[in-house]
Amino acid sequence: MVGSEVDHKYLGVYATLTTGVLSNGLYKLLGLSTLLSRKLLRARKQRKLDPTRITKSHDLYRHIIWMAREGLDILQHEVLPHLPDFATPATGGNGSGRASAQGILNELQVLALKMNASFLHIFVLFDHTYQTQTSMSLAGLPVAQDNGSVNLPTGTTKTLRDYAYIKPTILAFQKADAAAVKLLPSSHPLRLSVKLEFAAFTYDCTKDHETSRQIARKAVDQAFASSDPMDDESFEDAMTMVGALGAMAKRGLHKEAKGKQRLDSGSVTMIELTPPIQQAPYTNGTKPTTNGKAR
Repeated sequence: MVGSEVDHKYLGVYATLTTGVLSNGLYKLLGLSTLLSRKLLRARKQRKLDPTRITKSHDLYRHIIWMAREGLDILQHEVLPHLPDFATPATGGNGSGRASAQGILNELQVLALKMNASFLHIFVLFDHTYQTQTSMSLAGLPVAQDNGSVNLPTGTTKTLRDYAYIKPTILAFQKADAAAVKLLPSSHPLRLSVKLEFAAFTYDCTKDHETSRQIARKAVDQAFASSDPMDDESFEDAMTMVGALGAMAKRGLHKEAKGKQRLDSGSVTMIELTPPIQQAPYTNGTKPTTNGKAR
């Protein structure tokens, strides 16, 4: 999500390489996403509690939503509009200055689109859940709009289908994924970061578990098949992402297999679907005990 260490690393690098409004926007996003990642970690632990209770955790969720809204505002007013004007001489790396500058621009474009999807992902996770609806809207922000090409999985609930942010978020992830595939090698840490969050969003929000696992498996296969050169730091980042994608590719399989095994064995029918035995009413106002004596 927004708290990815890979994303933070690239934000920090390019905030120093750029200048003006773009640099200021990247620094703001770095600071905000660093704080937001800590709050998301706290929220992930608190979500194990009863979400229907009015607790202080609701204030945390609302703060997370507010920070995501601010992140979208920074991204779409101070970063995305200034990417077409981005230009910098080579500061190292392979190839000519022109090639290096183009490579930096490609990474910046993918990073910005990925963060746009990440902030919308937070809205889907928190804004309509746990009774934390806010008056914030995406009106005025240049998010991707529904063009009728988004088909939600059949398992998606009506509440989620009607939710305002779900389709723009799907479109935002599709756009970030398409840009990553087009502009970056299959083993690039940023491309793998996009794939990882896209798979997590598909699993958690659209409830399309099999598609989520397919996204993760395909990303791992493509990363291992890549022959693009990488430095040691990028290789370590890529391996971290591949490990997380490998876990995502197996997510839910054990639970689904266990449930299928129980259905095949008939244990669910015999135990879970058997109505409870009705106890005979007490007579004479007394309640029997285990030793047979009334009390």
